[in-house]
Amino acid sequence: MDQPLVSVVIPVWNGEKTIVRCLRSVQRQTWQRLEIIVVDDGSKDGTAAILDQEAAKDDRIRVVHQANAGVSEARNHGMTFCKGKYTRFVDGDDALPEDSVEHLVRRAEETKADLVIAGYTDVVGPVRRVRALVQEEKTVEGNGFLPHLNQKSNSFYYGVLWNKLFRTDMIQKHQLRFISGLSYGEDMVFVCAYLAHVNRLTFSAKPVYDYIRNPKGMTAHQMLDSVYHPVRNIKVKFRIYAALKELYHARGAYEQYRRTLWIYLLRITVDE
Repeated sequence: MDQPLVSVVIPVWNGEKTIVRCLRSVQRQTWQRLEIIVVDDGSKDGTAAILDQEAAKDDRIRVVHQANAGVSEARNHGMTFCKGKYTRFVDGDDALPEDSVEHLVRRAEETKADLVIAGYTDVVGPVRRVRALVQEEKTVEGNGFLPHLNQKSNSFYYGVLWNKLFRTDMIQKHQLRFISGLSYGEDMVFVCAYLAHVNRLTFSAKPVYDYIRNPKGMTAHQMLDSVYHPVRNIKVKFRIYAALKELYHARGAYEQYRRTLWIYLLRITVDE
C-alpha cells in the first residue's frame, strides 16, 4: 500500500509538562509519512520554546504560534496547513499507541471509508481501561450509522475527535470549522457536521488513543460549569443538540428519529 500523507493537528496551551510526551508518541508511529502541525495557543509557560526546539529536530513538525483564542480557533488555524489525504486530531496532553495512525489509515484505505471510528484507552493514573462501543470490525454505508449514533450519542466514542480519522478533502470541500465560544462540545458539533456528508463509515474495536484523564480537565470543568454557569451550560447543551438535529435533517432521517433524539439532552454529561 502506498503511504498517503496524514496531517496530525495538535492544539496546545500551557502544555510544557505534557507536550513532549505527546509529540514523541506521534513521532514514533509505525506510519511515518506524517506532517505534525502544532498550534501554540498563546501559551504563557515554556511551551513555545519547547515546540521550536522540537521542530528544529524533526522537519515533519510545523509550529504555529497564535495569540490565545481557544482550542476551536487553534484547530481551525492548524487545519489551514493540512496537506495530507487524512486529518487526525490529537490533544497535547494525551498520547498515541505506536500503530495508531497505521491502523486507522489501513482501515480507511481497505474499506474506502470517509470516516474511521475506533476504540480508545481511558487512562487514570496507573489504571488503563479500553473503551469501545463495537466488538468487531464493521463498515456501514449511507444512514447505517444513525441507529447506533442515536443510542450512544452522548458517548465519548462519537463526541470526541481523537479516536477518528477524517478525510481532508471532505473537510475542505464542505468548509467545516470548529465553533468558537463553546465551553465544551465543539468536538461533537464538528463531528455532526462531518457525518452529514459521510457515505461510508468504518468502526473498529482496536484502541488507537490514550486519553489521559486530568482531574482538572474537561470533564471536571463541565461539571463545575453546570453548577456555576447554569444558563451558559444549558445554552451549550442545546447548541450541541441542535447540531445533532441538523445532522438527522441532513440525512433525511429526522422524522424517523425525532421522538428519541431529545434524550441526548439527558445523557449529555454522562460519557460511556
